[in-house]
Amino acid sequence: MKMRKLSHEEERLLENFVTDVYGPVYFIHSLPEFIIPPINSKVSRRDTSWRLNIIESLTDGDLDITEYIPKHSIPLEKAIQKAKEFHEKWVERFGHSSIAEQHLMHLCVEDVSRLLSGDIELMNRRPAFIEWSQRYQKPTKDKVVIPPELEEYPELKEKFLKVWNISYDVYEKLVEVLTKYLAKTEEKKEGESEEKFYNRISKIAFEDARYALLLATRTSFAVALNALDLQDIVRKLFAHPTIEAKLLAERIIEQGEKIVPSMLRHTNPTTYQLKVHDRLKNLANFVKEVEPSDEDVILVDYTGKDSEYSPEDVVIMHILFTYSGKSFKAVQNAVKNMTEEEKTKIIQEAVKEIGEFDHLIEAFKSVRFKFQLKISEANWHQLLRHRTIVFDYSEPTIENGFVIPPNIEKANATETLIEAIKASEELYRVLKEKLPSVSSYVVTNAHKRLVLMNADLWAFDHFANLRCTNEAQWDIRNVSFKMLDLIKEVAPQLTPFMARRKRA
Repeated sequence: MKMRKLSHEEERLLENFVTDVYGPVYFIHSLPEFIIPPINSKVSRRDTSWRLNIIESLTDGDLDITEYIPKHSIPLEKAIQKAKEFHEKWVERFGHSSIAEQHLMHLCVEDVSRLLSGDIELMNRRPAFIEWSQRYQKPTKDKVVIPPELEEYPELKEKFLKVWNISYDVYEKLVEVLTKYLAKTEEKKEGESEEKFYNRISKIAFEDARYALLLATRTSFAVALNALDLQDIVRKLFAHPTIEAKLLAERIIEQGEKIVPSMLRHTNPTTYQLKVHDRLKNLANFVKEVEPSDEDVILVDYTGKDSEYSPEDVVIMHILFTYSGKSFKAVQNAVKNMTEEEKTKIIQEAVKEIGEFDHLIEAFKSVRFKFQLKISEANWHQLLRHRTIVFDYSEPTIENGFVIPPNIEKANATETLIEAIKASEELYRVLKEKLPSVSSYVVTNAHKRLVLMNADLWAFDHFANLRCTNEAQWDIRNVSFKMLDLIKEVAPQLTPFMARRKRA
């Protein structure tokens, strides 16, 4: 992310609010909570460091910065030591380490690989992330993470950089071709200026051209989390197979110690964390693929499958249990004796007048649907942000094929994208044999990943309401409708109220 050289005055101002003025990892602190979300929101659509956004917010007249600049003159080192002594006496000695859950932190990580950012977002489901967006911004050619492992393999590093250059050159070609194509095929909206029209079609071009980019492409993210969850993520970073992850963990601890001294004490990965993944990967080698399906969306399992009770029955049981005050056995017997019309009425009353921003009542969490998805990395990076859904996922690979965006096909640019995909796949095979921990970096956004998505109906309703809209990106929208249609086949009464926002 862009970070210019600051004036001395700006540096002194910023030192009051971030733990590192120029480094890629830092914490925001001592700012009122109401200003941090707007600062974060700018980043997904703007290639500017959070720190520059902070300076802008503090100097544009909206805030009286004198209210937030610390008044004490205690040296930082001395303050940290005092805080450590306090925590040792009142927290650790009394066994109240769970107090770390009360400490909210705002971590910013700049210029991390897209590969690692996706893994981090799945290391703990509770934190809230916001990320630099490839849908809205165009990365530059220098936005690549070169895996540190390659420093000991100069020939492989040279090949890696060659593939990155091919990938990025294809990306730029696709942006150009798609922009020209969309300028001819997209209609201007009423009252839309030339500038707004160009910005809109550029976003679509970025969105589709990014399928050529590697998972080594740099991104940045901010995350709001408590100290206990941060400890959990740091341990998992140390257990991650890449050097990039371990270096990031070290930087997080270094910066975290400046604002939560003694809170980040349990950061070493356990023996279990270090060994379990390799152990199970070796055990799973015996599984052989049988007749792989061409379908990208398969309903693997759902509540009520091969049971006397349908998914609708289960939801109704939970509704009646909640509102009748009777035992679950009593409501089961009641549902057995109900007519289809009576069941339909209960479902209809449970969703009557539900609005596009409403959530279903808790009873709908009683039913779950499990899908196997074979989706592009571009799609996966959006899907994983749905924190109330449970995912099991394989590592990035070239073995499941790839996705060609429809606009690229229509613009006769398929072969251009395939040029990047072929270069990626050739190097992936070499790295998989010689340096497997690095191979995932060269997988493109177009390549497909296998994912199990396990969602209760409450979570799926929220997901579909966001992703079955014109505003949603085409790839995830298509998959969302396929899942919705599969639910409709097995539980037709549970779908009419879903995707309440405008559908495509």
